[in-house]
Amino acid sequence: MTAVIGDFDKGDCVQITDPDGVVIGVGLAAYPANEAFRIRGRRSDEIQLLLGHRGPAALIHRDDLVLDKR
Repeated sequence: MTAVIGDFDKGDCVQITDPDGVVIGVGLAAYPANEAFRIRGRRSDEIQLLLGHRGPAALIHRDDLVLDKR
């Protein structure tokens, strides 16, 4: 299961880590942490039902993402 760790708001820059905790990228969050926690691992067509409002299909859109290939 994907983990959501920490407290962040919509629009905050967040780190993406691998299973060992190594940062592999950063991106702008489309949801605050509490909503991200509720929708993690779910299909995008379930978001409205889970949150009560429509939102983006991805927590971090690829246009708002930078990956580190090291």
